[in-house]
Amino acid sequence: MTTDIGTTRIPAPRATERTRGAPSWLSYAARDARAAVEFYGYVLGWCRVPLLGAAGRTRSALVLRAGAPVGAISQASCDLGVHAGWMPHFAVDDLDGAVGRLRDRGATVAVGPLTTAAGRVAVAAGPHDEVFGLRHQAVDPRWSVGDGPVARIELYTGDVFAAALFYGGVLGWAGESADSCQVEYTGGRIVVRDGARAGSRPVATLGEGAVPGFEGQHRWHTAFRVADVDAAADIAAAQGGRVITPPRGPGGLREAVLADREGVPFTVVAE
Repeated sequence: MTTDIGTTRIPAPRATERTRGAPSWLSYAARDARAAVEFYGYVLGWCRVPLLGAAGRTRSALVLRAGAPVGAISQASCDLGVHAGWMPHFAVDDLDGAVGRLRDRGATVAVGPLTTAAGRVAVAAGPHDEVFGLRHQAVDPRWSVGDGPVARIELYTGDVFAAALFYGGVLGWAGESADSCQVEYTGGRIVVRDGARAGSRPVATLGEGAVPGFEGQHRWHTAFRVADVDAAADIAAAQGGRVITPPRGPGGLREAVLADREGVPFTVVAE
């Protein structure tokens, strides 16, 4: 069950400490934010902290697992017909420049650049209409991919090389400086690594295809860590979601693909 641990104001934005082009945050604009927070609280054991924006008004909920930030769930301001689901935000040191590079490549910039309580942000659509964000400020420096509640961020696309060229050009992947993400092609996938960190760990992957159960749809997809994959799948089904791919794999490799009450897919992986 979701635990509410109080209310906090959105902290003053700070310059991003992320490697340029690396994922720096997750957000979810739900059709029913209260129900979404409740669902993920039951299924993944998250707690919530309401975030206060201007004039003390609650704008969204920060969700955490064992004190580690996962992302923010907010109420969608309009229904665009296609649910973006869990949307990754990528760190850029020049938001206006990155938006210009998006437009140069014919991409749709749906929102921004604009200034929010958590810093400057823009939202765009990639080559196959997959939705993602760009962010100049770090929302929470504790947020990371791989060693916390966010296990993986993956792009399912129709053309992995075209996607790599698009995102690499916009986000500055494979740059010569040490604070740029590095990329490699292995096993039929593009692996994006945090070039500025020891061990150069993966922070995103790009692969051809679609999320299981969503054939023909290309989108960014997130995998979250759970203590018990089988229990999470059972609870998701009981709480109005569904199991797309049943739990499979041994021990720490066990995972399942689920969908929440709004039909948004996500993967759960064993700790």
